[in-house]
Amino acid sequence: MKLLRSLEEFVFEAIALLLFYPKTLLRIMFRPLRAMQYAEQEEAQAKTTPYDDAVSPPLLLLITLLIANGVGLALHVPQATDASHLARALLDSPQNLLMFRSLLFSLIPLTAAVLLLHRGGQATSRTALRGPFFAQCYLTSPFALLISLGLIAMQTPRTGFATGGAVACTLALVWMLGVQAAWFRIRLGISTLAAMAIGVSLLTWAFVCVFLVALLLATF
Repeated sequence: MKLLRSLEEFVFEAIALLLFYPKTLLRIMFRPLRAMQYAEQEEAQAKTTPYDDAVSPPLLLLITLLIANGVGLALHVPQATDASHLARALLDSPQNLLMFRSLLFSLIPLTAAVLLLHRGGQATSRTALRGPFFAQCYLTSPFALLISLGLIAMQTPRTGFATGGAVACTLALVWMLGVQAAWFRIRLGISTLAAMAIGVSLLTWAFVCVFLVALLLATF
């Protein structure tokens, strides 16, 4: 009976994702600050059923990257022929690629949460990190989707795909920078210019991490 109950719960949650995943993603895209505030409130309150009308932030990010992986596989995106052994081990395995993307994109919410606590004069602890980290996972999800799909389009040898991919990546960066600046401005009570500088430094750090990882993959 317990096994049947567990199976019923799994099926219900899987079907519910068909409704709540796009609903949550659209809420973040069009009302990002409200969605981030919602995540922090859910983490601050000890509810028996948190995120009852949405998908939890880490799960949303993971599903988003899973979708991006699936699109890449479906379009048969070509890989570099001169890739190193380590790069091939990652790129040739969908599971490894998903884990790799998850790790890279998770650096953004982690770094943003640490920056917020540091600039706010708070001690860094798991409890303090949880709220802003979950809020940033929400923000990172549509960003990761647009960037991933944009890069996939740029690697697809079809007319117009490269231009569309570049536009998608540019829109994702502009949207991410604007929301990050607004979030830091509200949370820290600083000027728009100072908040924009934090947002730029955050994205710069993310690109440096990606560059270092790419350099590592090209070397080994």
